[in-house]
Amino acid sequence: MGVGRRSLWLGLSQVIEVGLQVVLPMLLVRHLSQAAFGDYRLVWLIAAGLASIAPMGMPNTLAYFLPRTSGLERESHAAVGVWYMLLIGAISTCGVTIGIAYFGPTAEFRAMAWLAGLFTGIWVTGGLLDYLPVADERGDWQARAVIILALLRCVLASAAAIHYEQLDYVFYALSISALVRLGMILVYARRQHRFGSTLPTRSYWSAQVRLAWPIGLSSLMVSIRRQADQWIAAAIFGTVQFAIFSLGAVFSSLVLLMRRAVSSTLMPTMSKQHAAGDWDAIIDTNNRANLVVAFFALPLLAFIWCFGEPIYTTIYTAQYVGATPVMRVLTVSWLLQIVELNSMILLAGQMHYSARISTPLLLLSLVISVISAYAFGLAGAAAGGVLVAFIERSLLIRQLGNYLNIPIRRLQAWGTLLTMMAVSWGLAGLGRLIFEFRPEAIAPLPAMLMLGVVLPLPYYLIARKFGWLPHTLLNTPSISSH
Repeated sequence: MGVGRRSLWLGLSQVIEVGLQVVLPMLLVRHLSQAAFGDYRLVWLIAAGLASIAPMGMPNTLAYFLPRTSGLERESHAAVGVWYMLLIGAISTCGVTIGIAYFGPTAEFRAMAWLAGLFTGIWVTGGLLDYLPVADERGDWQARAVIILALLRCVLASAAAIHYEQLDYVFYALSISALVRLGMILVYARRQHRFGSTLPTRSYWSAQVRLAWPIGLSSLMVSIRRQADQWIAAAIFGTVQFAIFSLGAVFSSLVLLMRRAVSSTLMPTMSKQHAAGDWDAIIDTNNRANLVVAFFALPLLAFIWCFGEPIYTTIYTAQYVGATPVMRVLTVSWLLQIVELNSMILLAGQMHYSARISTPLLLLSLVISVISAYAFGLAGAAAGGVLVAFIERSLLIRQLGNYLNIPIRRLQAWGTLLTMMAVSWGLAGLGRLIFEFRPEAIAPLPAMLMLGVVLPLPYYLIARKFGWLPHTLLNTPSISSH
């Protein structure tokens, strides 16, 4: 299967994954108390945080090593990734269980320490599913697995909430789905890389650790910064208000998952281009990936931003409409995530620079978020992460330009990105205007659904006119000058 089709498959799977992440809370808020839903979001915050931090860049190295190795060497590199994830999964289970048991905010939360710890450990280890298949250039297999697992997780957790209306049973269901996810990737590793038959030597561990640690350190700081606003909201405003804040961030994985689907598919290609010393091709491939992500992400973000109040009222009830201002602030950082730079930073050997700026940026983010939270309320807690994300992107782009001796304007197709953004917000704004002046007989949900069906048509026609369609972008001879 070609790169374009693999990217589209993964993109589709991530859209489904994000969609179900929105649907599941929609059901839970109707069958759990606000306090229980706040505890649910807090456990997910812990699990998601560890899933992004604990791997410390080791799974990312697979996309670097596997495309350029074969035989025993390839199997050994894969085995390092699997054994490492199993180890950090076990450590995560112990750490979360002990941490919640002793430091949980309420007695009810402390009572579910072992269950939260078990789920977190399994979830962290199963995260290997997001890295190993795409490193093998089998994104189509991963996409099908992600879709099946997302559906299974949503069905089991929803059924548990509807039938029992207790948080414990929801996490029993989530743990079962996480076990299925872990089992799938272990079976995959066994079949594709003979996992269990090869014990990697110290040299393989050393090679991957050397490449991984700057990635891991940078990811650690970025992940802490990305979640710091949620921890600040939980600490300052309590779990009920935290639940509202967390729903403001419910769409945060939209761009991240789309970007991962496209970029991880193209990363093996970029690794081969780097081995050949072709930086023009690397930049062009990165541009294509970012424009494909923008094609899907920008209209979705624009629609969510413009229709915030009716979306949250309809999906999560009026109790959680306070999440709308939080979402609008966070949208700025989601837009910045469309421009993926980590792959080029990695290939340019500049991860040490990314790691070096991470700590001061994290501290700056924390200070701004705390001050803004007290000054402006719940939405203010998101300000630090947004401002610092802009500063970080600016510094990384400048560093890449200096290292490659290339003008910043040539690193990305900035004009195309800005035009796509203007078109997306223009159409979404027009849609919101039509929504406000709709006949009273049309309820909000049918009106949004109708506009959600109609608005993509002019967007598609404009995109076709300007050559923004994914298959066009992936096959255009050169897009870096657009």
